Amino acid sequence: MYALEARHLFKNYYARGKKVEVLQDLSMQVKRGEMVAIMGASGSGKTTLLHNLSGIDMPDAGEILVNGKDLSAFTKEELALFRRRHFGMVFQDFQLLESLSVGENILLPMILDKRDGEEQACRLKEVLEMAGIEGLEDRSITELSGGQKQRVAIARAFVQGPNIIFADEPTGNLDRETAGHILRCMLELNRKTGTSILLVTHDKHVASVCHRVLRLQEGGVEDELF
Repeated sequence: MYALEARHLFKNYYARGKKVEVLQDLSMQVKRGEMVAIMGASGSGKTTLLHNLSGIDMPDAGEILVNGKDLSAFTKEELALFRRRHFGMVFQDFQLLESLSVGENILLPMILDKRDGEEQACRLKEVLEMAGIEGLEDRSITELSGGQKQRVAIARAFVQGPNIIFADEPTGNLDRETAGHILRCMLELNRKTGTSILLVTHDKHVASVCHRVLRLQEGGVEDELF
């Protein structure tokens, strides 16, 4: 069984009364423990694909299976709960809450799940160490560098022990040196935890360290090797 499988996805948008075909009969799989990059030209639908696979948006047709479970079978409330417990998200612009401390941002999925306080404290210690940001838990988000913010976002994504991490240009807003640190962090977490990672990137170096690269073009994907 795959960690993630998409079968015959279609997704269209309408702009000024004209249909824009984005995903057209797209099928793909991600194995358990696999780190896969999605590449493609600007406007090819990379973020649309990621949003559909992660349940942020839904395709017009087709199936998305996570550990064999069809996302379309869930109610809105069930999908929100499933996503919080089984998915982690990492965004280019971090999407951290400045009103919360580093620790509170990381623990937000567990807080929303009303997880036990002792369990939260134990897990926070683990992911702070995993992401290399020990001692920052009481800091304000506004005090952090871009690289530190992305490490906080990565720690938040891993805190619930998800089946799969979805990352949209996770190094896109960072300088080359900092991007390298973040990439090594994600690679190490993938190796240690066995969590599948699916990331969108335009950077060939980022894609080259993944197990596999999928190139999105003309609404479908093809495996590509460097």
